[in-house]
Amino acid sequence: MIRIEFHPPDLDPILRVVATNERLRRSFLKNWANAAAMDARANARAKGGRRYWSDLARSIQVRRVSESAEEVSSSQIGAGLKQFGGTVRPKHAKALTIPIVPEAKGKTAYELERPDRPLFVVSEATGDPETVGVLGYAKKSRKGDVSSFHPLFVLRRKAQMRPEPWFPTAQRIAELANREARIVYNKELKNWNTQQT
Repeated sequence: MIRIEFHPPDLDPILRVVATNERLRRSFLKNWANAAAMDARANARAKGGRRYWSDLARSIQVRRVSESAEEVSSSQIGAGLKQFGGTVRPKHAKALTIPIVPEAKGKTAYELERPDRPLFVVSEATGDPETVGVLGYAKKSRKGDVSSFHPLFVLRRKAQMRPEPWFPTAQRIAELANREARIVYNKELKNWNTQQT
Protein backbone atom coordinates (compact mmCIF):
# COMPACT_ATOMS: atom_id res chain seq x y z
CA MET A 1 0.00 0.00 0.00
CA ILE A 2 1.13 3.54 -0.69
CA ARG A 3 -0.34 6.78 0.67
CA ILE A 4 0.51 10.33 -0.29
CA GLU A 5 -1.04 13.30 1.52
CA PHE A 6 -1.79 16.61 -0.19
CA HIS A 7 -1.39 19.73 1.95
CA PRO A 8 -1.74 23.29 0.65
CA PRO A 9 1.54 24.07 -1.16
CA ASP A 10 3.43 27.31 -1.73
CA LEU A 11 1.53 28.92 -4.57
CA ASP A 12 1.84 31.90 -6.82
CA PRO A 13 1.14 34.99 -4.60
CA ILE A 14 -2.14 35.71 -6.43
CA LEU A 15 -3.31 32.14 -5.78
CA ARG A 16 -2.39 32.10 -2.07
CA VAL A 17 -5.88 33.34 -1.32
CA VAL A 18 -7.15 29.90 -2.37
CA ALA A 19 -4.95 28.12 0.19
CA THR A 20 -5.80 30.56 3.00
CA ASN A 21 -9.58 30.70 2.53
CA GLU A 22 -11.15 27.68 4.27
CA ARG A 23 -14.01 27.20 1.77
CA LEU A 24 -11.79 27.62 -1.30
CA ARG A 25 -9.06 25.44 0.21
CA ARG A 26 -11.45 22.47 0.52
CA SER A 27 -12.44 22.72 -3.16
CA PHE A 28 -8.84 23.22 -4.22
CA LEU A 29 -7.48 20.24 -2.23
CA LYS A 30 -10.22 17.96 -3.52
CA ASN A 31 -9.64 19.00 -7.14
CA TRP A 32 -5.85 18.82 -6.76
CA ALA A 33 -5.91 15.32 -5.25
CA ASN A 34 -8.39 14.13 -7.92
CA ALA A 35 -6.16 15.54 -10.69
CA ALA A 36 -3.12 13.76 -9.23
CA ALA A 37 -5.11 10.51 -8.91
CA MET A 38 -6.23 10.78 -12.55
CA ASP A 39 -2.60 11.31 -13.61
CA ALA A 40 -1.48 8.33 -11.52
CA ARG A 41 -4.20 6.10 -13.03
CA ALA A 42 -3.21 7.16 -16.56
CA ASN A 43 0.48 6.51 -15.79
CA ALA A 44 -0.29 3.03 -14.45
CA ARG A 45 -2.49 2.14 -17.44
CA ALA A 46 0.22 3.41 -19.83
CA LYS A 47 2.58 0.70 -18.50
CA GLY A 48 0.35 -1.70 -20.44
CA GLY A 49 0.94 -5.40 -20.81
CA ARG A 50 0.15 -7.17 -17.62
CA ARG A 51 -3.05 -7.06 -15.61
CA TYR A 52 -1.13 -5.77 -12.59
CA TRP A 53 -1.03 -2.20 -13.90
CA SER A 54 -4.76 -1.99 -14.67
CA ASP A 55 -5.48 -3.40 -11.19
CA LEU A 56 -3.18 -0.79 -9.67
CA ALA A 57 -4.92 1.98 -11.65
CA ARG A 58 -8.33 0.82 -10.36
CA SER A 59 -7.07 0.73 -6.76
CA ILE A 60 -6.09 4.43 -6.66
CA GLN A 61 -8.46 6.39 -4.42
CA VAL A 62 -8.82 9.88 -2.98
CA ARG A 63 -10.10 10.54 0.51
CA ARG A 64 -10.26 13.46 2.92
CA VAL A 65 -7.83 13.13 5.81
CA SER A 66 -8.58 16.45 7.50
CA GLU A 67 -9.85 19.94 6.74
CA SER A 68 -6.40 20.82 5.41
CA ALA A 69 -5.31 17.60 3.67
CA GLU A 70 -6.44 15.01 1.14
CA GLU A 71 -4.88 11.61 0.56
CA VAL A 72 -4.27 9.68 -2.65
CA SER A 73 -3.63 6.00 -1.99
CA SER A 74 -3.44 2.60 -3.63
CA SER A 75 -4.32 -0.64 -1.85
CA GLN A 76 -2.66 -2.73 -4.58
CA ILE A 77 -0.06 -5.10 -3.17
CA GLY A 78 3.40 -3.98 -4.28
CA ALA A 79 2.33 -0.44 -5.29
CA GLY A 80 5.03 1.12 -3.10
CA LEU A 81 7.62 -1.35 -4.34
CA LYS A 82 6.76 -0.50 -7.94
CA GLN A 83 6.97 3.24 -7.21
CA PHE A 84 10.22 3.26 -5.21
CA GLY A 85 11.89 -0.10 -5.90
CA GLY A 86 13.38 -2.25 -3.16
CA THR A 87 14.23 -5.77 -2.08
CA VAL A 88 11.76 -8.60 -2.74
CA ARG A 89 11.79 -11.83 -0.75
CA PRO A 90 9.51 -14.87 -1.16
CA LYS A 91 6.73 -15.21 1.42
CA HIS A 92 5.50 -18.76 0.90
CA ALA A 93 8.17 -20.34 -1.32
CA LYS A 94 11.85 -21.08 -0.91
CA ALA A 95 12.85 -18.87 -3.82
CA LEU A 96 11.62 -16.21 -6.25
CA THR A 97 11.22 -17.21 -9.90
CA ILE A 98 12.82 -14.50 -12.03
CA PRO A 99 11.96 -14.94 -15.75
CA ILE A 100 15.00 -15.03 -18.04
CA VAL A 101 13.34 -15.75 -21.41
CA PRO A 102 10.37 -14.05 -23.16
CA GLU A 103 8.34 -17.29 -22.89
CA ALA A 104 8.38 -16.99 -19.07
CA LYS A 105 7.74 -13.23 -18.80
CA GLY A 106 4.52 -12.51 -16.89
CA LYS A 107 3.88 -16.21 -16.18
CA THR A 108 4.31 -18.51 -13.22
CA ALA A 109 6.19 -21.81 -13.24
CA TYR A 110 2.84 -23.54 -12.69
CA GLU A 111 1.44 -22.02 -15.90
CA LEU A 112 4.41 -23.24 -17.94
CA GLU A 113 4.59 -26.80 -16.66
CA ARG A 114 2.93 -29.48 -18.81
CA PRO A 115 2.56 -33.27 -18.33
CA ASP A 116 4.79 -33.95 -21.36
CA ARG A 117 7.30 -31.29 -20.29
CA PRO A 118 7.91 -31.26 -16.51
CA LEU A 119 10.01 -28.48 -15.05
CA PHE A 120 13.05 -29.21 -12.91
CA VAL A 121 15.81 -27.32 -11.14
CA VAL A 122 19.43 -27.32 -12.14
CA SER A 123 21.59 -26.13 -9.24
CA GLU A 124 24.59 -24.16 -10.30
CA ALA A 125 27.41 -22.64 -8.30
CA THR A 126 27.25 -19.06 -9.57
CA GLY A 127 29.25 -17.43 -6.83
CA ASP A 128 26.11 -15.56 -5.75
CA PRO A 129 24.77 -16.97 -2.46
CA GLU A 130 21.29 -15.59 -3.25
CA THR A 131 20.95 -17.68 -6.45
CA VAL A 132 19.55 -21.15 -5.73
CA GLY A 133 19.49 -22.52 -9.28
CA VAL A 134 17.77 -22.40 -12.65
CA LEU A 135 14.27 -23.76 -13.37
CA GLY A 136 13.48 -25.04 -16.83
CA TYR A 137 12.67 -28.12 -18.92
CA ALA A 138 14.45 -30.65 -21.10
CA LYS A 139 14.14 -29.87 -24.80
CA LYS A 140 13.69 -32.96 -26.92
CA SER A 141 14.97 -33.52 -30.40
CA ARG A 142 12.72 -34.76 -33.22
CA LYS A 143 13.82 -38.32 -32.45
CA GLY A 144 12.47 -37.94 -28.92
CA ASP A 145 15.72 -38.02 -26.99
CA VAL A 146 16.76 -35.17 -24.70
CA SER A 147 19.00 -32.72 -26.49
CA SER A 148 19.33 -29.70 -24.18
CA PHE A 149 18.15 -27.92 -21.07
CA HIS A 150 15.86 -24.93 -21.75
CA PRO A 151 16.01 -22.44 -18.81
CA LEU A 152 12.94 -20.37 -17.90
CA PHE A 153 13.60 -18.84 -14.49
CA VAL A 154 16.51 -18.08 -12.17
CA LEU A 155 15.65 -19.05 -8.60
CA ARG A 156 16.74 -16.48 -6.03
CA ARG A 157 16.31 -16.02 -2.28
CA LYS A 158 15.85 -12.27 -2.83
CA ALA A 159 15.96 -9.80 -5.69
CA GLN A 160 16.42 -6.06 -6.04
CA MET A 161 13.52 -4.51 -7.91
CA ARG A 162 14.16 -1.32 -9.85
CA PRO A 163 11.60 1.49 -9.50
CA GLU A 164 8.83 1.72 -12.11
CA PRO A 165 7.25 5.02 -11.02
CA TRP A 166 3.55 5.39 -11.69
CA PHE A 167 2.77 8.35 -9.41
CA PRO A 168 3.20 11.85 -10.91
CA THR A 169 6.57 13.51 -10.30
CA ALA A 170 6.99 16.33 -7.77
CA GLN A 171 7.18 18.80 -10.65
CA ARG A 172 3.92 17.47 -12.13
CA ILE A 173 2.24 17.65 -8.69
CA ALA A 174 3.30 21.32 -8.41
CA GLU A 175 1.94 22.02 -11.93
CA LEU A 176 -1.37 20.40 -10.99
CA ALA A 177 -1.52 22.45 -7.77
CA ASN A 178 -1.10 25.73 -9.66
CA ARG A 179 -3.54 24.68 -12.37
CA GLU A 180 -6.25 23.62 -9.90
CA ALA A 181 -5.70 26.69 -7.68
CA ARG A 182 -6.05 28.95 -10.74
CA ILE A 183 -9.30 27.18 -11.74
CA VAL A 184 -10.77 27.65 -8.24
CA TYR A 185 -9.52 31.26 -8.08
CA ASN A 186 -10.96 32.18 -11.51
CA LYS A 187 -14.28 30.54 -10.67
CA GLU A 188 -14.48 32.49 -7.40
CA LEU A 189 -13.52 35.72 -9.18
CA LYS A 190 -16.22 35.13 -11.80
CA ASN A 191 -18.84 34.46 -9.08
CA TRP A 192 -17.74 37.58 -7.18
CA ASN A 193 -17.96 39.76 -10.32
CA THR A 194 -21.40 38.33 -11.16
CA GLN A 195 -22.72 39.12 -7.69
CA GLN A 196 -21.37 42.70 -7.85
CA THR A 197 -23.31 43.56 -11.00
